[in-house]
Amino acid sequence: MPEPDADPNQRNIERVALHAILAGLVITLMKFGIFWMTNSVAILSDAMESIINIVAAGIMLYSVWLSNRPADEEHPYGHGKAEFLAVGMEGWLILFAGLLIAIEAVRRLFAGSELTHLGAGLWMLLGVGILSAALASYVWWSGRKYQNEPLIADGKHLMTDVASTVGVLIGLLLVRWTGWRWLDPVVAILVAGLCLAVSWRLLWKSIQGLMDSSDPGDDTTIRAILDNEKTAGHILGYHKVRLRHNGAFHWVDLHLQVDGEMNVADSHTLASRIEGRIEAALGRANATAHVEPYTPTKDPDSPEYLPDGPPTPDQKNESDTPADSTIVRNDPL
Repeated sequence: MPEPDADPNQRNIERVALHAILAGLVITLMKFGIFWMTNSVAILSDAMESIINIVAAGIMLYSVWLSNRPADEEHPYGHGKAEFLAVGMEGWLILFAGLLIAIEAVRRLFAGSELTHLGAGLWMLLGVGILSAALASYVWWSGRKYQNEPLIADGKHLMTDVASTVGVLIGLLLVRWTGWRWLDPVVAILVAGLCLAVSWRLLWKSIQGLMDSSDPGDDTTIRAILDNEKTAGHILGYHKVRLRHNGAFHWVDLHLQVDGEMNVADSHTLASRIEGRIEAALGRANATAHVEPYTPTKDPDSPEYLPDGPPTPDQKNESDTPADSTIVRNDPL
């Protein structure tokens, strides 16, 4: 069965990560230029979040390289967990950025500040927002296409950046129309709240991956295959189905229950065929099936229970006893 090796899409994934770094650098410089022109703390908060985008893209590029190193003696399951570490690191960075933005916004809310060249700054920010939206869509779509968690996480982060830019635009438009300058730091506080919400989702995703949480979609796919094999009569039952992700690689192990009269060669062939079906359905995967003879039980709550299975010895003895037979007991008087 296949072992975890380099992702065949690694070059494409690395190229997307590099594009994200370069484009993120350009967008960040443009935002800081707009902040320097307008002195808006809301725009500063948007620019600070973009700095995190660059750092996160760099971490993502490194994690893509590390997670695709082949398995070795020290890491027999490969290096795929690096992807979940990268997602967690990005979550912590976004959390840090959100806290910094909130602190600066609260300070300016009480201290106040003057805004300058707001009209030109809004037009420039609109252009930056369009560029950010194009970059976010490109990275997220690539992550989905190549089934790469760091790319998907970075794409979501970039979409958050777009949402914050739109929020800043709306807020500053209200400032220009109403003259209420206190809206500027209030918008920055809202951006900080958005950052904190996204950071929690990414951190939870990282925790789930590092703790080998099962994927409900994968579990449904595997059980559908096993139920099909059981209905066809190839196996009598199955249990102890366990699955986890190591980056983009799927690990599956399970127990197959077969006729106790089946010889070793036939049971091995059967198990290998079912393993192949599971691996083909999941993509990059390694499935290991343990074959065991079917042992029926009368307990309907047991995973080995099979209502239409062969009777147990106890059931046979009971069935051999005539219904009208009389059991004589010598009870003491």
